[in-house]
Amino acid sequence: MDNQYPPGALERVQEIEYHLLAEVDRICREHGLTYWIDGGTCLGAVRHKGFIPWDDDVDVGMPMEDFRRFVKIAKEELPDGVSLHLMSTDPSQYVLWGKLYQENTTFVESDANEAGCNECVFVDVFPYIRLDERRDDHGVGHLRRTQLWTKLIYIYRIKNPNVLKSLSWHKVALVGWRTIRGALRLVTNQERLRHRFERACVAKRPGRWWGNPSAARPYPFYETTLMPPVELPFGELTVFAPHDWDKFCTDLYGDYMQLPPVESRKTHAPLVLDLGDGMRYDRRGE
Repeated sequence: MDNQYPPGALERVQEIEYHLLAEVDRICREHGLTYWIDGGTCLGAVRHKGFIPWDDDVDVGMPMEDFRRFVKIAKEELPDGVSLHLMSTDPSQYVLWGKLYQENTTFVESDANEAGCNECVFVDVFPYIRLDERRDDHGVGHLRRTQLWTKLIYIYRIKNPNVLKSLSWHKVALVGWRTIRGALRLVTNQERLRHRFERACVAKRPGRWWGNPSAARPYPFYETTLMPPVELPFGELTVFAPHDWDKFCTDLYGDYMQLPPVESRKTHAPLVLDLGDGMRYDRRGE
């Protein structure tokens, strides 16, 4: 197993994620919760009518209020073997959104391995927040405030981050990273950082722009781009997508119908992969 998947494994990962997405859709429809397929999952639905062929994750977004309801309902209504994991209830988590796990599997990425988080094949469930428009910047400043705490938690948990490995000055950057990490661990803890993130999510003057407070980059979306969601086919499923999915995809990806070059078609390429079929792949010793 190199940077690609062993034969047939990617298709099995997608199949498991497809069924997890179906559970999200079922619960949200039955309880009147608003959600939409997010990021590359939306792009896949628009461009490929399902998964991007080389993609190995599913992203879902929903307003924070619906996310909180989803968390409560999921505890009671998810089928056996499927569970929702959050940092607030599972301290091994190193991200600030929900992860829906297929429990009889293992899917450990490099960052999860560094954080000591034994992940399963998952669907990411992102809460979106209404953004503060005090500075007339469509909420970009608000997203940057939330992302500060996202980044600090990431530094707190990750000792050897992938994000630095491509830098020519990797060793210098790593010394700085570990210095900040050591200082954080002296003065605070994960729970305090999580609470600061949650406080930063609350807008003092909420407007009509929305964003994912834990996204890597500050992308605000006007509310009519996201809501009300509309239905799109995703394989044999019909799921909800952002209301103006064309603008959504254009904002994120530009000319989104143009396929990227082969060398840019990245996967998460897990270090450890076990799909519950008796085969286990472990690259941690490489």
